[in-house]
Amino acid sequence: MCGRFATVQEIEPLLDDLGAVDLTDGSLRARWNVPPTVPIHVVTETVDDETGEALRALRVARWGLLPPFAKDESFSSRTFNARRETLTQKPSFRGSLGRRRAIVPIAGYYEWQRTASGSRKQPYFITPADGSPLYLAGLVAWWKGPGQHESPAASEDGAWLLTATIITRAANGELAEIHDRTPVMLRRDEVEAWLDPGLDSGAEAQQWILDDAHLLDDATLEVRPVDPRVGRISENDPHLTDRVEPR
Repeated sequence: MCGRFATVQEIEPLLDDLGAVDLTDGSLRARWNVPPTVPIHVVTETVDDETGEALRALRVARWGLLPPFAKDESFSSRTFNARRETLTQKPSFRGSLGRRRAIVPIAGYYEWQRTASGSRKQPYFITPADGSPLYLAGLVAWWKGPGQHESPAASEDGAWLLTATIITRAANGELAEIHDRTPVMLRRDEVEAWLDPGLDSGAEAQQWILDDAHLLDDATLEVRPVDPRVGRISENDPHLTDRVEPR
C-alpha cells in the first residue's frame, strides 16, 4: 500500500520536466510526512472540449478519492489507495479510469516492517537512489458534496473538491519483504502514455496499468531504515528520511 510519503520539494524543476502549468496557489509547503485525507499535488492532463487543446497541470487534490455517490468527506479515508487488479470492478474507481487519470509526484514513500521479535515495526523510506522524483499512477475525481468547500483542493467557486487515489500493485523482491503491496511507480518515459486523454477506455486503461513493462525498475530504488518517529503524523522535518541504524 502507500499510506505515508514525502513530497517533491522543488516544484519548478518538476513543472519543467513534465511540461505542466502550475494551477496551485502555493499553499502546500515542504512536507516529509504526508498522511491520507490531506491536500497533495497531482498532475492531470485534460482536453478543452471547445478548442481541442490539451492542458497538463499541477493541481492540488484531497488524498482519498470521493466518487459522486460519496455522502461526505469521511469516505475518502477508505479510498486513498486503489488496487490495479480491480479498478474496473470497484464503483469508487472505475468512473475515473477512462478519462480522469493522474500522476502523483513524490520524493519517496514510507512502509513499515515488523521486527524479528514482533514487538515493534521498523519504518523504511523507499526512494529513487539517484534522487529523482517518483511518479505514481493515480486517479482523480471531482466531488460536489453537500455544500461549499474550503480547501486548497476546491474549485475557485468552492462548489467542487478535487480528490485523488494512488494505485497499488503486489510487491516483489525486497519490497515484498517489507509489505505485500507497493504503489505503481511509472518509468518517466511512461508518464505521457498514462496521462494521454486519448486513452479514454476504462478497459484499455486497465490493461495498460496491468502491464509491468511500464513500471520503474525496483533495482533503481533505495530502501533505507528511518526513525520510528515518522509513525507520528505530527512529526514533519527533513531528518525523517535520513538513514538510521535499526534498533
